[in-house]
Amino acid sequence: MAYSYEKGGAMERKEKSRNELMLIAKDRGIKNFRVLNKEELMHVTAEGITQQEIDALVAGAVKRWKSGWGSRKVKK
Repeated sequence: MAYSYEKGGAMERKEKSRNELMLIAKDRGIKNFRVLNKEELMHVTAEGITQQEIDALVAGAVKRWKSGWGSRKVKK
């Protein structure tokens, strides 16, 4: 994890945590933000991204998430 030092000696992270990014996405009204990984969250919370790009990223993440919830046969 990358840290930078301020004048007072306190450490501050350069990169936001996944939780911080999720809160930003929630505040911006992005649906299904919980299924986004950290990289996708950084993209959708970046300045200058269009709503169409956000929708495409979220749709891909939802598709990936749903693919893990298929009907699987129970192994004996």
